[in-house]
Amino acid sequence: MEQMDKHRREDFVQELFGSIAKRYDLLNAVFTLNQDSYWRSFAADKATIRTGQSILDVCCGTGKLSIALAEKAGLQGQVVGLDFSENMLLQAKENIKKTPYSQRITLMQGNALHLPFPDHTFDCTTIGFGLRNVADIPKTLSEMYRVTKSGGTVLSVELSKPSAPILKQLYFLYFEHLLPLIGNLGFHKNQPYYNLPASLRTLPEHSVIQNIFLQVGLKQITSYQLTGGIAAVHLGIK
Repeated sequence: MEQMDKHRREDFVQELFGSIAKRYDLLNAVFTLNQDSYWRSFAADKATIRTGQSILDVCCGTGKLSIALAEKAGLQGQVVGLDFSENMLLQAKENIKKTPYSQRITLMQGNALHLPFPDHTFDCTTIGFGLRNVADIPKTLSEMYRVTKSGGTVLSVELSKPSAPILKQLYFLYFEHLLPLIGNLGFHKNQPYYNLPASLRTLPEHSVIQNIFLQVGLKQITSYQLTGGIAAVHLGIK
C-alpha cells in the first residue's frame, strides 16, 4: 500500500511540474518577493564549494540552484542537475544557455529515491525546494549521503514554517488562500498551486529534518532559518 502511494505521488508530481515548468521561475519570484533568489544564493555560499569540485543538484528543477553552484565551483568544477520532470529539465536547459556555465552543467532525468550514481561520487550534493515533493524524505537524504564522498557536504534549502505565532498565521493565510488564486491564473485545471499548501502542511518541521540528517549518518549538522523562518537551510558533513 505504501509503495502504491509513493507511485501515485510520483505520478502527481510529474504531472504537476510538467504543467507549470514554463512559469515556475516567474511564479516563484512573485510569490516570494524574489526571496527565493536570496535563499539559493545563501545556500550556495553555505555549501563551501571549492574550485574544481563535483556537485550533484537533486530535484534541480529549472536549474537556478545548479547555476549558483557552478559559479562557486569555478572553471574546473562540474555540476550534475537531476530532476524527475522532463519539462522542468527543458526549462533548465534554456536557463543555463543564458549563463557562462553551459559547459559545466550536465542535466539528466532521474529519481531522487534511486540516484543513478555509484557511492562516493560527488564532493557536494544538494536539493533545492525538493524535499516537500519527494515521496520519501529519509530515503532521498540517504541516497544523497550515499553518493557523496567522505568529507563532503549534503545540503537542503527548502520552504519552512515560521515559528512566531502571528507570522505563522499570516504565512498560512497567504499560502492557503491568496497564492492558489494567483498561481492558477491562466491554467485550465484548478490544480497546480492548490497543492502547495498541502505539501507545506505535511512537510516536517525544520528540527525534524535536522534529525533526519543525523539519522542518515551526517555529522556536524548546521541549520539556518531564513526570512523569519519561511525558508530553511540544512547541511551536514559525511
